[in-house]
Amino acid sequence: MLVFACSGGFCLIDRLIKMARLHTLPPTEQVYQSHVPARYIGCSIEKYFVSRFSYQSEKEWVAEIRAGRITVNDRIATPGMVLSEHDKIVTRAGLRTEPPANRRLEIIFENRHLRIFNKAAPIPVHPSGRYFQNSMTELLKDVYPDEVPRPIQRLDLGTTGVIVFARSRKAAAFLMHQFKGKNIYKEYLALVEGTPRQKKFSIETPIGKIKGAKRGVGADLIGAKPAVTEVEWLSAQNGRSLLKVIPHSGRTNQIRVHLASLGLPIMNDRVYGQEENANLPIGLHAHRIRFNCFDDQLDVTAAPPKLFSCQRTGTS
Repeated sequence: MLVFACSGGFCLIDRLIKMARLHTLPPTEQVYQSHVPARYIGCSIEKYFVSRFSYQSEKEWVAEIRAGRITVNDRIATPGMVLSEHDKIVTRAGLRTEPPANRRLEIIFENRHLRIFNKAAPIPVHPSGRYFQNSMTELLKDVYPDEVPRPIQRLDLGTTGVIVFARSRKAAAFLMHQFKGKNIYKEYLALVEGTPRQKKFSIETPIGKIKGAKRGVGADLIGAKPAVTEVEWLSAQNGRSLLKVIPHSGRTNQIRVHLASLGLPIMNDRVYGQEENANLPIGLHAHRIRFNCFDDQLDVTAAPPKLFSCQRTGTS
């Protein structure tokens, strides 16, 4: 058995924390490439973009199409164009300055099959929205030019903590099978506004889309799916609480949505709570992950950012 841990103390927010310097890249031409999944067969190109890349409105995507910045199978697209499965779409976004990102790479475990990082924030895993070179996959292409970055799970832009990258196609296939089979234990730390009513509790509310890319619970959901989140209250200070959270399903934004639905929004979460500083992480940290990789059993923890430091808790 292989066990590797990077641990530290935990605490509630210190508003005077000096964060790591964020990196701003010079303006670059951003070119995005995608292939049309089966579910978009027969969809108009503008509907495809607004559904899959909802950071712009349909009107804005139509303007991009009319400006000749989007091609389908190397032909300039036009509004209303109907898409087929596996169509190759290329979007040229022109010169843009990306938002600043924390490009620090902290390796907490590696072998010939994988690398595990303690993800910084803010930085997305994949190019998305206004981020391109300032993303983990693009950064890793520069650091490891002979490897294809293969993230096995996803963490949001502002979420910190354990993230696994496979170093080969074979390892990626094995690990993806582990994740789909729910053979992975994941444990998060969450800093939330307010105080829970119970020491330990479980949230078992289905999650679906409510508006654009936003998720929620309750009536009139689109594509609602079952979701279970186990929560333990660890400590409280200055109106905020530190929680240990174990998701038992993998819905998009699951922890953020479930906690917000109980009136416990995660600190600095502009989507499901209230943003205080866009350059700070949100109060969500992927603290621990346990899984098998071929013949090795790995149990890895990542020290949280200073946002969580100062107060010891009973978290294992």
